[in-house]
Amino acid sequence: MLIKELPLVEYLTGLDFTLPPLGKFLVLSAVRREGVLLGAYLNEGGKQKVVGLLALGFRKGANIEYLFVQDQFRRQGVGAALVAGAAAMARHKEASVLRARALMGDSFGAAFARILEQAGFEVCDRANLIRVPLDARSKETWEEFMRRRGSRICKRLRDDGYWVVSFAEAGGDVLQRFQEDWKLHFPTHLDPNTFLNNREHRAVLDYSFIALKGQEPAAYSLVTTIDDSTLSFQHLAASFKYQGLGAFLLPIVAFAEKATAEGRFKVFSAMIYERNERMNRLVEKFLRPFATAVTEQRFYLLHL
Repeated sequence: MLIKELPLVEYLTGLDFTLPPLGKFLVLSAVRREGVLLGAYLNEGGKQKVVGLLALGFRKGANIEYLFVQDQFRRQGVGAALVAGAAAMARHKEASVLRARALMGDSFGAAFARILEQAGFEVCDRANLIRVPLDARSKETWEEFMRRRGSRICKRLRDDGYWVVSFAEAGGDVLQRFQEDWKLHFPTHLDPNTFLNNREHRAVLDYSFIALKGQEPAAYSLVTTIDDSTLSFQHLAASFKYQGLGAFLLPIVAFAEKATAEGRFKVFSAMIYERNERMNRLVEKFLRPFATAVTEQRFYLLHL
């Protein structure tokens, strides 16, 4: 078996297999960000045939973005060889660490995790990926929640001077105030401009909301899509001043009412880090009843 760089032209025109839609997205996303594709080549009838590939990104460090091996060549060391090749290339480019993540919801994710651990990667973080269908059942469950608790909480917040507006409908004054306030009063590791200015994970502005107390931003939600079918919750945050007061609920309610009413999107997902205890408590209260799947995601690190 030979592991070598896979030219983009060969990837686009010369493979005998087709990647799933998410795989295609991750591969092209890595390439656009100065990444590299590695191919696993086997000799077949005197010709070199690609039986697996790995996308290696170099934005904000070295990251294994995607790994794929054809079904009939799995459990033959192809994945392990591609990971070893990625580590060698990362060292060549003088990276100090190599990162990867494995979604544990299927047998391939579990196999990828084993490959990483056997190669010396260590788990450095964990998260849960929650998927919620935007269907009639979710709509009924949401309406029941609003009847039991949500409407009462929202009325109290509105009576206290809170209101909510989408990023799409917010005026220039509101957006300018939001840009000023998030740097000072919101968690600094959450930069909304990462997604507001992203061509791949495109912000869906009419499904993303800002809650305000008077004219002061109190909380916001930011959702994106890559395929115009699935929404991903990227940010849900409250200003330090308004944490614990329920302001975060207003963007959630505005999102849920729009998403369940319109039918424009089929699914939404959210990734909650295990260490974020407060957000996990909120998920248990407000999202878990709607979820059809909760999948563990492991984040790995290899020191080079």
